[in-house]
Amino acid sequence: MAHSEFPVEQLVQLASNPFQIGFARQVMRILEPSDLIAFEATHDGLQIRAQNEDALAKPENLLRDLYGDDLVLLPPQVRFMSLGNRPYEPIMLLRVRTVPRYLDAVREDLVSREATLLEEHARPSVCVLRAEAPLRKLLGYGETLSKLSDGTALHWVWLDRYVPMDNPPGGRAA
Repeated sequence: MAHSEFPVEQLVQLASNPFQIGFARQVMRILEPSDLIAFEATHDGLQIRAQNEDALAKPENLLRDLYGDDLVLLPPQVRFMSLGNRPYEPIMLLRVRTVPRYLDAVREDLVSREATLLEEHARPSVCVLRAEAPLRKLLGYGETLSKLSDGTALHWVWLDRYVPMDNPPGGRAA
């Protein structure tokens, strides 16, 4: 399953189960795919593919509740595409809403992630930034943003397009 609309993936395993595909099939009976997320049982475990990193949170929380410390969540990975012999990477659009006192820190963090700022609106009570950035630079962004803004900023991230890469990625292409 290619699922090019799902540019991020995460492998989930059960530490105590030597047959990961059985665990994955069992879990798939509980989880519901949607427009934001898809699941696949593999010999390595449950492969979760999602539109963005935030979409992984709901199944992660459910599985943590069910399996506790026995659950192994590998870090989310970017799903690069391949067309011919050329790799393509996902470019994400994002929107961040924060209060003015965190604007500079949020902007600096986005620039450090190779984001291109598309719009910035600042008012006395709220600021909104719109940007685009490679997904490989946005992994973990929600957590960082929360720390930068003392948990007050909101963000939305979605896939915009895939662009050719000059250097092949270290991961696999879908």
